[in-house]
Amino acid sequence: MFEINKNKCELICLKTGSNAKILNFFDKDNVSYAKISIDIKFGDSSFQILRSLQVNDIQYEFNYS
Repeated sequence: MFEINKNKCELICLKTGSNAKILNFFDKDNVSYAKISIDIKFGDSSFQILRSLQVNDIQYEFNYS
């Protein structure tokens, strides 16, 4: 099982290479989730996406920076 180091919350998106950060953890219906902020740069613009993801699925989407 993938272990989340709560002290090291800086991530890199595997699909886009964008920087991401875990904002907080929460439980809903006995399932652990993480709220993640993704900063995407496209040309001269910058976008921020907020995403909630199951803690067990973080390893498939992100890598520690």
